[in-house]
Amino acid sequence: MKNLAKIFSIGLLTFSTASYSLEITPTLGYRGGGEFIDTVVNKKHTTASSEVYGLIISGEPYDGGKTFEVYYSHQSSEIGTINIPPAGPTPGSTTRVPLSIDYLHFGGTAPISEADKLKTFVSGGIGFTYMNPGVADLESDMRASLSIGLGLKMPISKRIAFRLESRLLATLFNNNSSIFCSGGCVIQVNGSAFYQGEVFAGLAFKF
Repeated sequence: MKNLAKIFSIGLLTFSTASYSLEITPTLGYRGGGEFIDTVVNKKHTTASSEVYGLIISGEPYDGGKTFEVYYSHQSSEIGTINIPPAGPTPGSTTRVPLSIDYLHFGGTAPISEADKLKTFVSGGIGFTYMNPGVADLESDMRASLSIGLGLKMPISKRIAFRLESRLLATLFNNNSSIFCSGGCVIQVNGSAFYQGEVFAGLAFKF
């Protein structure tokens, strides 16, 4: 988590030294999807869908309505029954593991339409995913990730707008990667990415 905080601070510093307008959007939404295929036991582990909250900091350094953004989103979830090394009371015993998933991306938006009462856009970013299992014996994991989405903004006043957006998030893995390792690795991942989708809304405050 400290690494994410450092990266987020760099993003804030970038905005603080810029001369363009700033927009801050607290968000609340729902995230679903995400599964790992464990090649050791040939079993699928699925993360539970749950609420998310986050923050988007936007600036407008480009012409044509494009923006630069720092996007952060947090989910408190859990992952399906998995073995924790050393295994439980009996061979093959499993447990449910709480799992928090944080995304921190640097990217932006590009407009689709610029109507006065409804602005639509595409969004995207690249950055990091931080996965932290809520078990003391397991280590957290940080991976590169990216996102792409569609959204809309409805102006409420000169400085406030309602923002609604959906995003597809992909965390990148090499084939046969190991995650949550500590005295042994809980899951041997087969595949190139971990996919999740989320929908969120928030009020954008422009300064």
